[in-house]
Parts: sequence; C-alpha cells; structure tokens
Amino acid sequence: MVLEEVKIDELNQIFDENSKEVINYLLQRTVLAYPEFLPGQNDTALYLDKKQCEQWIVQALGLKPVGEGSYPIDGISDKNGYDVSSLGVAQTKAGLMDTQSGEKSLGQKFADVNFGEVGDNFDNLFQSGDYDKIILAWKKILKKKWNQAITDHKLEKLYLVNLLLYKPEKKLYVVLFKINVAKLDEMQKGKPSAASIFIKNFIDDELGNLKIYKSKKRMELRLRPREIIEKRKYFLSFNIDSKVGSKNLREILRNKNKKNKYLLKETKKFKKFFSKLKD
Repeated sequence: MVLEEVKIDELNQIFDENSKEVINYLLQRTVLAYPEFLPGQNDTALYLDKKQCEQWIVQALGLKPVGEGSYPIDGISDKNGYDVSSLGVAQTKAGLMDTQSGEKSLGQKFADVNFGEVGDNFDNLFQSGDYDKIILAWKKILKKKWNQAITDHKLEKLYLVNLLLYKPEKKLYVVLFKINVAKLDEMQKGKPSAASIFIKNFIDDELGNLKIYKSKKRMELRLRPREIIEKRKYFLSFNIDSKVGSKNLREILRNKNKKNKYLLKETKKFKKFFSKLKD
C-alpha cells in the first residue's frame, strides 16, 4: 500500500510527551479564543483551519516549515517530511461516528499534457472509459509531487499527519500514515462509474479510500474513522475542554456597560486558562 498506518509505538515515538503537550495547549487556546456564535446559531460549527493545524504540527514536532501553497509537504525534521491534513468527522442519525471522514485532496488535474497523447485530455479519457490511462497519469503526478520534496530536502521518509475533529464528542484525533512513494506503481483501477474511479492498493480498504472525480478533476482521500478509532486504535486523542460561547458582539460592543462587563469576563477566562498551565 502507498499509505501505511503508523502503529501506536512509532506514533508515540514521533509525537513524544512534549509534542502532545504543545498540541493540547494550541487546541485549547484556539477553542478558547474562537469567535462566539450568535444566539440561535448552530453551535457545532467549530472549524479548525488547515493552515492553523499545519502550524500546530510544525510547533509540536519542531519542524522546519517548507514551501507555500501547493508544495507537497508542510515541514521537515531529521530527514523526515510531513504533510498535514485537517478532516472533519460527522455523526450518523443513530448517534454513531460516521464511517467516512471529509476529504483530503491529493492531486489536481494540472494540465491535459499529463494525460498522454494529443487529444487524450482528462474529460475525453473519462468519456471513453480509458481508466488505466487516467490512473497512469495520476501516478506520474503523485510521483513528481512527492519526489520533488524528497529531492529538495534529501528526505528518507514522508508522513501524512491527519487531524480528525469529532465535534459530537468534543475530540481531536491525530492519525499518522507513512507514504511509500515506491509503491505508487501498485495502484490499480477499482470500481469505476461515469463520474469517478476508486483506486485500489493506495490505502487499506478498511482504513479509507482514494477516488478520482471527473467533475472536480482531482484525486481525494477519505479515511474510515470508525475503523481507525474504534477498532485499530492507532491514534492520539485530545479532549476539547472549552465551549464556544454564544453572544451578539455588535450589541455588546456598542454599549459601554455591556462592553466592560464582557471584557472583564473574557480577561478572567484567559487568566484562569493560563494560570492552570503554570508548573
């Protein structure tokens, strides 16, 4: 498999106690400072920005940040490269953790030149059902992407760090995969349709799936959190201790008395948070 799950012993070696303390601190501070929801607004709308999560891992692992925008990885340390992903996990109507996470984009259709001969553009190949040629092109895209990072920084290992936010239980999970670039050639066509193709041999089917979409013109990875969290248990877990408040800030800040009371309360809240961190 291209993605190989990192088991708990190795996971705890990479994320030592200091790393975990950093992640927990940044998580709690972020939620504490999160903009209040309006009264009546859905209070499950908590969102962790990807760029922010990247910086959490840079801080937690002591990484050297590299690249910007579409660069293949976010940071390096000791000849290891790390790509950071932030994924949401929903809950079913029955109150169970959903079987599938949100998506992580692994590749975009950069240009039709990636797809073979003249006239072999992405849409035409999909229409003709030439899925093998599409997959071959995407193998080349991923090889170029990850080998660039390996060559640029003389890396020996690549990792995909996944931060999974499960709001119903106020949890953040960290799940780690090793990226085996040498196994990209093992990718094969899975179940196709008129709109997409599943890819085999990229990730264990019990842990997730990889899919190429015709309309989006990109390759997306989704994980299976119920299998990873509830069965295999190769993850780090962090509780979200704070609750995002509900306030109308326009109303509060235009009234002197309300504003002063609000700011005093916020000051006490932050002082209490930081005082608990002292040894």
